[in-house]
Amino acid sequence: MGTGTSKLLLEHFLAWQREQGERRTLKEFADYIGISDKSLNHVFTGTREPTERQTQLFAVVFDDPRFYKVTNRKPEDPKLIYINRHWKNTPTDIQKKIAEEIQKYTTEKAPTDE
Repeated sequence: MGTGTSKLLLEHFLAWQREQGERRTLKEFADYIGISDKSLNHVFTGTREPTERQTQLFAVVFDDPRFYKVTNRKPEDPKLIYINRHWKNTPTDIQKKIAEEIQKYTTEKAPTDE
């Protein structure tokens, strides 16, 4: 049951092995990508479709927007992905300044902490 995603993953797995100069396991490939080997195996074999997060991860790690196309997902702005990933570690006063800065470009009021 090959899916577009599994075919792309195979392509990148084989390219990654060539870069490494030796045969590697799917577990090592999963570690390289940053997901569990079980999750990778499900997507790789086509038994499960990738989640939205996995689709974004594959597209970013391999710098390959085709992952969005084969999953019929719209690519998210990489800067937005980065901001979302690190928002909870951003100090509250900086979060507030970012919201105030964004408010300059919209008529919508920035949310408050209340």
